[in-house]
Amino acid sequence: MLTRREERLLRSLRQRKARESEGLFLAEGVRAVEDLLASPLPVRLAVAASSLGDTPRGQALTDALFRKRVPLHDIADRELAELADTETPQGILAVAPIPRVGLDALRVEAHDPAVVLVLDAVQDPGNFGTLARTAEALGAVGLVALPGTVDPWNPKSVRAAMGSTFRLPVVEVGWDELAPWLAANDVTTLAAVVGGEPLGEPRPRRAALVLGNEGAGVGDETRARAHRGVGIPLRGRAESLNVAAAGAILLHELLR
Repeated sequence: MLTRREERLLRSLRQRKARESEGLFLAEGVRAVEDLLASPLPVRLAVAASSLGDTPRGQALTDALFRKRVPLHDIADRELAELADTETPQGILAVAPIPRVGLDALRVEAHDPAVVLVLDAVQDPGNFGTLARTAEALGAVGLVALPGTVDPWNPKSVRAAMGSTFRLPVVEVGWDELAPWLAANDVTTLAAVVGGEPLGEPRPRRAALVLGNEGAGVGDETRARAHRGVGIPLRGRAESLNVAAAGAILLHELLR
Protein backbone atom coordinates (compact mmCIF):
# COMPACT_ATOMS: atom_id res chain seq x y z
CA MET A 1 0.00 0.00 0.00
CA LEU A 2 1.27 3.47 -0.88
CA THR A 3 2.18 5.75 1.99
CA ARG A 4 0.82 9.29 1.97
CA ARG A 5 4.31 10.59 1.29
CA GLU A 6 4.71 8.30 -1.72
CA GLU A 7 1.31 9.30 -3.07
CA ARG A 8 2.14 13.00 -2.67
CA LEU A 9 5.48 12.42 -4.42
CA LEU A 10 3.86 10.71 -7.40
CA ARG A 11 1.32 13.51 -7.77
CA SER A 12 3.94 16.22 -7.41
CA LEU A 13 6.28 14.83 -10.08
CA ARG A 14 3.89 15.98 -12.78
CA GLN A 15 5.18 19.50 -11.98
CA ARG A 16 8.61 20.74 -13.08
CA LYS A 17 9.32 22.48 -9.78
CA ALA A 18 8.88 19.22 -7.87
CA ARG A 19 10.97 17.25 -10.36
CA GLU A 20 13.80 19.74 -9.99
CA SER A 21 13.64 19.85 -6.19
CA GLU A 22 13.35 16.07 -5.80
CA GLY A 23 15.70 15.19 -8.65
CA LEU A 24 13.21 12.56 -9.80
CA PHE A 25 10.95 11.93 -12.80
CA LEU A 26 8.01 9.71 -13.70
CA ALA A 27 8.00 7.01 -16.36
CA GLU A 28 4.51 5.93 -17.33
CA GLY A 29 3.36 2.91 -19.30
CA VAL A 30 4.63 -0.59 -19.94
CA ARG A 31 7.08 0.34 -22.71
CA ALA A 32 8.57 3.25 -20.77
CA VAL A 33 9.11 1.18 -17.62
CA GLU A 34 10.56 -1.71 -19.63
CA ASP A 35 13.06 0.71 -21.19
CA LEU A 36 13.82 2.22 -17.81
CA LEU A 37 14.57 -1.19 -16.30
CA ALA A 38 16.88 -1.98 -19.23
CA SER A 39 18.78 1.31 -18.77
CA PRO A 40 21.54 2.16 -16.27
CA LEU A 41 19.09 4.29 -14.24
CA PRO A 42 17.90 2.82 -10.93
CA VAL A 43 14.16 2.59 -10.32
CA ARG A 44 13.24 3.96 -6.91
CA LEU A 45 9.57 3.07 -6.78
CA ALA A 46 6.82 1.61 -8.96
CA VAL A 47 3.05 1.37 -8.71
CA ALA A 48 1.02 -1.04 -10.81
CA ALA A 49 -2.69 -1.38 -11.39
CA SER A 50 -4.14 -4.68 -10.25
CA SER A 51 -4.99 -5.49 -13.88
CA LEU A 52 -1.36 -5.23 -15.09
CA GLY A 53 -0.68 -8.92 -14.51
CA ASP A 54 -3.64 -9.95 -16.69
CA THR A 55 -1.42 -9.94 -19.80
CA PRO A 56 1.80 -11.93 -20.33
CA ARG A 57 3.76 -8.73 -21.00
CA GLY A 58 2.39 -7.07 -17.88
CA GLN A 59 3.20 -10.11 -15.77
CA ALA A 60 6.72 -10.26 -17.21
CA LEU A 61 7.25 -6.62 -16.28
CA THR A 62 6.01 -7.26 -12.74
CA ASP A 63 8.40 -10.20 -12.45
CA ALA A 64 11.29 -8.08 -13.72
CA LEU A 65 10.57 -5.41 -11.11
CA PHE A 66 10.59 -8.04 -8.37
CA ARG A 67 13.90 -9.49 -9.63
CA LYS A 68 15.45 -6.03 -9.47
CA ARG A 69 14.02 -5.58 -5.97
CA VAL A 70 12.14 -2.44 -6.92
CA PRO A 71 9.55 -1.44 -4.29
CA LEU A 72 6.30 -2.22 -6.12
CA HIS A 73 2.84 -1.25 -4.88
CA ASP A 74 -0.28 -2.88 -6.27
CA ILE A 75 -3.17 -0.42 -6.43
CA ALA A 76 -6.63 -0.32 -7.95
CA ASP A 77 -6.98 0.77 -11.57
CA ARG A 78 -9.03 3.75 -10.41
CA GLU A 79 -6.26 4.89 -8.05
CA LEU A 80 -3.62 4.60 -10.75
CA ALA A 81 -5.76 6.62 -13.14
CA GLU A 82 -5.81 9.43 -10.57
CA LEU A 83 -2.01 9.40 -10.32
CA ALA A 84 -1.25 9.05 -14.03
CA ASP A 85 -0.55 11.91 -16.42
CA THR A 86 -2.41 10.31 -19.34
CA GLU A 87 -6.16 9.96 -19.81
CA THR A 88 -5.84 6.23 -20.55
CA PRO A 89 -2.94 4.97 -18.41
CA GLN A 90 -1.25 1.67 -19.25
CA GLY A 91 -1.23 0.26 -15.76
CA ILE A 92 2.14 1.23 -14.33
CA LEU A 93 4.16 4.21 -13.10
CA ALA A 94 7.80 4.23 -12.01
CA VAL A 95 10.01 6.82 -10.34
CA ALA A 96 13.69 7.22 -11.19
CA PRO A 97 16.43 9.83 -10.59
CA ILE A 98 16.98 12.46 -13.26
CA PRO A 99 20.42 11.79 -14.78
CA ARG A 100 22.14 15.13 -14.22
CA VAL A 101 25.07 15.12 -16.62
CA GLY A 102 27.40 17.81 -17.90
CA LEU A 103 29.04 18.39 -21.26
CA ASP A 104 31.77 15.90 -20.36
CA ALA A 105 29.14 13.19 -20.88
CA LEU A 106 29.24 13.95 -24.62
CA ARG A 107 31.97 11.56 -25.69
CA VAL A 108 33.95 13.26 -28.42
CA GLU A 109 37.12 11.25 -28.86
CA ALA A 110 40.25 12.70 -30.42
CA HIS A 111 40.09 12.79 -34.23
CA ASP A 112 36.67 11.08 -34.32
CA PRO A 113 33.68 12.63 -36.12
CA ALA A 114 30.73 13.61 -33.94
CA VAL A 115 27.35 15.33 -34.11
CA VAL A 116 25.59 16.97 -31.16
CA LEU A 117 21.91 17.92 -31.37
CA VAL A 118 21.13 21.26 -29.71
CA LEU A 119 17.56 22.40 -29.05
CA ASP A 120 16.93 26.14 -28.70
CA ALA A 121 13.50 26.68 -27.07
CA VAL A 122 11.80 23.67 -28.69
CA GLN A 123 8.65 23.62 -26.58
CA ASP A 124 6.49 20.71 -27.69
CA PRO A 125 7.17 17.50 -25.69
CA GLY A 126 6.27 15.38 -28.72
CA ASN A 127 8.84 17.15 -30.88
CA PHE A 128 11.43 16.87 -28.12
CA GLY A 129 10.86 13.14 -27.74
CA THR A 130 10.91 12.50 -31.48
CA LEU A 131 14.18 14.42 -31.84
CA ALA A 132 15.75 12.56 -28.93
CA ARG A 133 14.78 9.23 -30.52
CA THR A 134 16.12 10.34 -33.89
CA ALA A 135 19.39 11.58 -32.38
CA GLU A 136 19.97 8.28 -30.61
CA ALA A 137 18.94 6.15 -33.59
CA LEU A 138 21.22 7.97 -36.04
CA GLY A 139 24.23 8.09 -33.75
CA ALA A 140 24.47 11.59 -32.28
CA VAL A 141 26.71 11.75 -29.22
CA GLY A 142 24.13 13.60 -27.18
CA LEU A 143 21.44 16.24 -26.90
CA VAL A 144 21.81 19.72 -25.42
CA ALA A 145 18.70 21.55 -24.21
CA LEU A 146 19.23 25.32 -24.14
CA PRO A 147 17.14 27.54 -21.82
CA GLY A 148 13.53 27.82 -22.95
CA THR A 149 13.41 24.21 -24.15
CA VAL A 150 10.68 21.97 -22.74
CA ASP A 151 11.69 19.99 -19.66
CA PRO A 152 13.26 16.74 -20.93
CA TRP A 153 11.80 14.98 -17.87
CA ASN A 154 8.24 16.18 -18.34
CA PRO A 155 6.11 12.97 -18.38
CA LYS A 156 5.03 13.75 -21.95
CA SER A 157 8.65 14.27 -23.06
CA VAL A 158 9.66 10.99 -21.42
CA ARG A 159 6.87 9.06 -23.14
CA ALA A 160 7.61 10.61 -26.54
CA ALA A 161 11.32 9.78 -26.27
CA MET A 162 10.46 6.08 -25.82
CA GLY A 163 13.53 5.32 -23.72
CA SER A 164 16.09 7.33 -25.69
CA THR A 165 16.63 9.87 -22.91
CA PHE A 166 17.47 6.99 -20.54
CA ARG A 167 20.45 6.16 -22.76
CA LEU A 168 21.42 9.29 -24.70
CA PRO A 169 23.18 12.01 -22.67
CA VAL A 170 20.82 14.98 -22.22
CA VAL A 171 22.62 18.12 -21.03
CA GLU A 172 20.82 21.28 -19.90
CA VAL A 173 23.15 24.29 -20.28
CA GLY A 174 23.23 27.78 -21.79
CA TRP A 175 25.46 29.24 -24.49
CA ASP A 176 27.95 30.63 -21.97
CA GLU A 177 28.86 27.07 -21.05
CA LEU A 178 28.21 25.39 -24.39
CA ALA A 179 30.21 27.74 -26.64
CA PRO A 180 33.62 27.15 -24.96
CA TRP A 181 33.06 23.39 -25.05
CA LEU A 182 32.24 23.48 -28.77
CA ALA A 183 35.33 25.58 -29.47
CA ALA A 184 37.58 23.33 -27.39
CA ASN A 185 36.36 20.27 -29.29
CA ASP A 186 36.58 21.90 -32.74
CA VAL A 187 32.83 21.59 -33.33
CA THR A 188 31.18 23.61 -36.13
CA THR A 189 27.86 25.16 -35.09
CA LEU A 190 25.09 24.89 -37.69
CA ALA A 191 21.79 26.69 -37.09
CA ALA A 192 18.76 25.32 -38.92
CA VAL A 193 16.96 28.31 -40.44
CA VAL A 194 14.25 28.80 -43.06
CA GLY A 195 15.95 29.55 -46.35
CA GLY A 196 19.33 28.37 -45.08
CA GLU A 197 21.87 26.91 -47.49
CA PRO A 198 21.95 23.14 -48.07
CA LEU A 199 24.62 21.35 -46.07
CA GLY A 200 26.67 20.69 -49.19
CA GLU A 201 30.00 18.91 -49.33
CA PRO A 202 32.20 18.28 -47.52
CA ARG A 203 30.17 17.89 -44.34
CA PRO A 204 31.85 19.14 -41.15
CA ARG A 205 33.41 16.21 -39.28
CA ARG A 206 32.20 17.61 -35.99
CA ALA A 207 28.97 19.56 -35.87
CA ALA A 208 26.42 20.93 -33.44
CA LEU A 209 23.06 21.10 -35.19
CA VAL A 210 20.85 23.71 -33.52
CA LEU A 211 17.08 23.49 -34.02
CA GLY A 212 14.84 26.32 -32.88
CA ASN A 213 11.41 27.04 -31.51
CA GLU A 214 8.43 25.71 -33.47
CA GLY A 215 7.17 29.21 -34.27
CA ALA A 216 10.06 31.61 -33.91
CA GLY A 217 13.00 29.45 -34.98
CA VAL A 218 16.44 29.78 -33.41
CA GLY A 219 17.08 32.75 -31.13
CA ASP A 220 19.29 35.75 -31.75
CA GLU A 221 22.12 34.39 -29.63
CA THR A 222 22.15 31.14 -31.60
CA ARG A 223 22.27 33.08 -34.88
CA ALA A 224 25.18 35.14 -33.54
CA ARG A 225 27.15 32.11 -32.38
CA ALA A 226 26.49 29.83 -35.37
CA HIS A 227 29.17 29.43 -38.02
CA ARG A 228 26.43 29.30 -40.65
CA GLY A 229 22.74 28.74 -41.22
CA VAL A 230 21.61 25.56 -42.97
CA GLY A 231 18.31 24.50 -44.44
CA ILE A 232 16.48 21.97 -46.57
CA PRO A 233 15.53 22.83 -50.16
CA LEU A 234 11.74 22.64 -50.48
CA ARG A 235 10.23 21.92 -53.89
CA GLY A 236 6.57 22.02 -52.91
CA ARG A 237 4.39 24.90 -51.76
CA ALA A 238 4.97 24.36 -48.03
CA GLU A 239 7.11 27.13 -46.59
CA SER A 240 8.70 25.08 -43.82
CA LEU A 241 8.85 21.70 -42.11
CA ASN A 242 7.94 20.61 -38.61
CA VAL A 243 11.05 20.92 -36.42
CA ALA A 244 11.18 17.17 -35.77
CA ALA A 245 10.97 16.38 -39.49
CA ALA A 246 13.61 18.97 -40.37
CA GLY A 247 15.85 17.72 -37.59
CA ALA A 248 15.60 14.13 -38.78
CA ILE A 249 16.57 15.08 -42.34
CA LEU A 250 19.51 17.24 -41.29
CA LEU A 251 20.78 14.71 -38.74
CA HIS A 252 20.65 11.99 -41.40
CA GLU A 253 22.63 14.18 -43.78
CA LEU A 254 25.26 14.90 -41.13
CA LEU A 255 25.56 11.32 -39.87
CA ARG A 256 25.28 9.24 -43.03
